[in-house]
Amino acid sequence: MKTIELRASEQLLLDDHERGCFVTYDPNFRGPRDADVLFERLCCDTPFEREAPIMFGRAVEVRRRTYSFGDDGIRYRYSGVERVAAPWPAVLLPIVDELAVRLGLRFNYALCLLYPDGEAGIGWHSDDERDIVAGAPIASLSLGAARDFQVRLGKKGGACVNVNLAHGSLLVMAGATQTHYQHQVPKRSRCTSPRVNLTFRLLRGDRRVDGRTA
Repeated sequence: MKTIELRASEQLLLDDHERGCFVTYDPNFRGPRDADVLFERLCCDTPFEREAPIMFGRAVEVRRRTYSFGDDGIRYRYSGVERVAAPWPAVLLPIVDELAVRLGLRFNYALCLLYPDGEAGIGWHSDDERDIVAGAPIASLSLGAARDFQVRLGKKGGACVNVNLAHGSLLVMAGATQTHYQHQVPKRSRCTSPRVNLTFRLLRGDRRVDGRTA
C-alpha cells in the first residue's frame, strides 16, 4: 500500500488507496512576493496563443490561451492540438529543480495556460493522452486569481473534491488519478482577474519532434 508523505503545508485532498489515486495541495508552495514576480513575468513575456481544440467532432476556439515550455524538441498533442515546447525560461528552472526533489522525477514539459477571467474555464477531462508517461504525476502551479478546481470519480456525477486554488499554490495529481478520475476548472462569471496555470508533465521521449529519444 502506497504511503503519501506530506510536508507541513500540504493537504491530502484525495486518498483512494484502492485505485492508487492521490491528489495533494500545497497552498504555500510559493510565497506572495515570489508568486507575484512569477505571475508578472509570465504574463509579460509569454506569447500566449489562441487554441481551438476538437470538441464534439469540430474545432472550437476557446477563451483561454496557451503556450508551452520544456526540453528541446518535446511536443504534446491533445484534442487535435499540438504544442511544441519552447525552451525553459530562466524563471521556471528553479521550480523544475524543486519539483524534481519533491516528487522524485524531473518534468520535461509544462503547459502554460492563461485564463483571462472567469468566463474562461475547462470542462471535465482526464490528462491521459498517449504522449504522457502513464502513471507519472502532474503538478499544477496556480498564479493570479484564485479559481475552483474540481475532481470527480469516473465520467458522471458531481465533484468529490472542490478546492479554491490560491495564488502560488501547487496541486499534484499522482498515481492512477488520470485513469479513474476527471477534473475541471469551472467558469466563474464573478471572477474578473486573470489566472496563469502551469501544469508540469513528464512526456515520452519518443514524442520528440525530430524523432530522437530522450
